Amino acid sequence: MEETRISLRQIPLFAHITDSEIKTLLHCMQSRERSYKKNEIIILEEEHIRMIGIVLSGRVHMIKEDMWSNKTLLAYMQEGELFGETFAVQEDSTSHVSFVAATDVSILFIPASNIIHQCPNMCSFHTTLSENMFRLLGTKNLQLMEKIEITSKSSLREKILAYLSMLAQKQNSTYVTSPLSRTELAEYLGSNRSAMTRELAAMRSDGIIDYDGNCFRILT
Repeated sequence: MEETRISLRQIPLFAHITDSEIKTLLHCMQSRERSYKKNEIIILEEEHIRMIGIVLSGRVHMIKEDMWSNKTLLAYMQEGELFGETFAVQEDSTSHVSFVAATDVSILFIPASNIIHQCPNMCSFHTTLSENMFRLLGTKNLQLMEKIEITSKSSLREKILAYLSMLAQKQNSTYVTSPLSRTELAEYLGSNRSAMTRELAAMRSDGIIDYDGNCFRILT
């Protein structure tokens, strides 16, 4: 388990719920916590998902693999974010993707049915939890729309600029830090690392960006 982790009060799913209520909630909903090592599979494609995962520490990748074993990084979830909820709330809960630990991670699992349906104890905070859940589903849809917008660009340079622009808006700065490694970013953009490395170097030479590792500065 990682030494640093998000506190339960910082998790958006528990917004407007007090510490004591969160403690009661986790017991009432039969939550459980589990740790995974880097590259360990959390949920495999075709598995039935009954639990919603919340990232307490580390980062989780949503991966799609085709019949030729080519992998695509569809999305990444960081501390406080949910995963698996899209499938867990469906009547057919079969996962169409795999979820993999991109780093050592700690995950809190909550049964999806216990969030969707009112608990028998009629907890006063359950309505707040359900409202938070639906709000986060909307946020996840926006994130997937961002991914579509980025990868729909016609050239690799445009995809990189769209990705950096997204980070700049979220981090409110022209100096941004990418949570993805070079290899992961290439997978996210639907490219390969060598091609992306060449394009980054060309963009630096053209005075468009500067970078040091995963830290970027947008110059124009």
